[in-house]
Amino acid sequence: MSTTNFFLPGFYENFHIITFLADLMEETPDYFYEGAKIRAAYGCFPGNIWNGGRGGLGSATKDEIQQVFEEYNRRGISLRFTYTNPMLEKIHFYDTYCNLCMELGNNGQNEVLVNSPELEEFLRKMYPSYSFLSSTTKCLDDPAQITEELNKDYKLVVLDSAMNNTEELFSLPHKEKIELIVNHYCRDNCPNRREHYREVGRCQLEYEEINYPCGFITRDFYKVMQNRSFITTDLIYGKYKNAGLCNMKLDGRGFKKVKLIESFVYFLAKPEHRDEVRMALLSRIV
Repeated sequence: MSTTNFFLPGFYENFHIITFLADLMEETPDYFYEGAKIRAAYGCFPGNIWNGGRGGLGSATKDEIQQVFEEYNRRGISLRFTYTNPMLEKIHFYDTYCNLCMELGNNGQNEVLVNSPELEEFLRKMYPSYSFLSSTTKCLDDPAQITEELNKDYKLVVLDSAMNNTEELFSLPHKEKIELIVNHYCRDNCPNRREHYREVGRCQLEYEEINYPCGFITRDFYKVMQNRSFITTDLIYGKYKNAGLCNMKLDGRGFKKVKLIESFVYFLAKPEHRDEVRMALLSRIV
């Protein structure tokens, strides 16, 4: 049986929900789509200045970090760092806290998303047991550029959502290395993505709350379904899976947990069991 791999947002802030969901999928497999698996949870520990994409201020203790790694990894779930801050300079590579987080997960089970060649070179040298992935924050939407990226030494390449639901997607090579963001909350072909990522990165470095004006990421899940880039479950478990496109990333870092749960339920649970799964997950936040 082939699997459909899902990568869930916010491994730290959504720790209890994701681990509970993983256990529920193990205990009641009939509630969920056949072959659906949680392969990784992505994000950062609060206060990681290398983090990009979404903000993550705060801090975590060494014991907390170790526990998070242990609980995910013992369930067969990789912890995936989003180390894609586009504003980094070489001096930032020696940040004690970020390196501690990498070292604590340096066991061959975990992953890191990158978009900076300099940081990638540093991390590959210091932490070779990690799997490296190419980030969507590179904003690659040209098939020739994507093909070049897929030919590189990356476990997966996360595409710009502009490639979703296009014929060009199905002509790309190495489909087993392609990862798709199925429910991108931003508007289709957003012209401000690079500016947004740069502002997030700056705020991360300067320990500021992010105040970037973007009304799209506040939309509820069912509004997001109207995006051209949205990939329905019928397509995921039918056309895409049959074409060898089996790696699906769910957007949602930093979102309210009710909104997040709705996306988990839609993509993973069979329609006839969504109410049971939804209620079980909601019980974790009340």
